[in-house]
Amino acid sequence: MWALGRDSEYWEEAEKFEPERFNENPLDVSGNHFQFIPFGAGRRICPGINFSMASMELCLAQLLCHFDWKLVNGVSPQQLDMTVNFGNVASRKNSLYLLASPFVKQDAR
Repeated sequence: MWALGRDSEYWEEAEKFEPERFNENPLDVSGNHFQFIPFGAGRRICPGINFSMASMELCLAQLLCHFDWKLVNGVSPQQLDMTVNFGNVASRKNSLYLLASPFVKQDAR
């Protein structure tokens, strides 16, 4: 795993930690590309990957549809600290606190 993740045949600057390389990558996680072997590949890919991707998309869509989201304590988007802690899993250094209030559709009259 370690060697595949740092293979210069697949990645530019393979030794550099650069999670952004996955953002605009035209490849998908369907399991046929060795770049994504940490996610499983071929016959041994996670059998629930399609279900989990669809479930997460639906869950996020429902949250966005049914709630209005606001930053708490008068924080503006420009003041957010987007620093990341790196470890086994990348996580935000500072928690993001949001206030969710139920979305109430106004009658169109």
